[in-house]
Amino acid sequence: MYWDIKAAHVLFAALSLALFAWRGALSLWAGRRPAGRLLRVLPHVVDSLLLACGVGLTVMLRLDPLRSPWLGVKLLCVLAYILLGILAFRLRGPRRLKLALFVAALLLFGFIVSIALTHDPRGIFRLLR
Repeated sequence: MYWDIKAAHVLFAALSLALFAWRGALSLWAGRRPAGRLLRVLPHVVDSLLLACGVGLTVMLRLDPLRSPWLGVKLLCVLAYILLGILAFRLRGPRRLKLALFVAALLLFGFIVSIALTHDPRGIFRLLR
């Protein structure tokens, strides 16, 4: 069951990233919001399933974010990613600022993936010794 949940978690992470990038392209470059109820709701469903799989893996593996530094940092980065995404799409301000927030969110997503793959709170930056 672990491998099934992990595979679902990875799949939902990839879908979440794709939907986030698609939404960013629509809103930041085309200047419009996604049309249709399904396309507005789908990212929230995918993100909820991603979170459910993550919680399931955490419980299954008996991980504690306070005792597993990589998981604690990953969770903090996920919160920052959510905040950057909200600001990128809802902030009323210059397009350049919204684009910078969007790119920062994408970069942070990559860092989150690197933490998940390495189980190291430094993620990809652990290579900079």
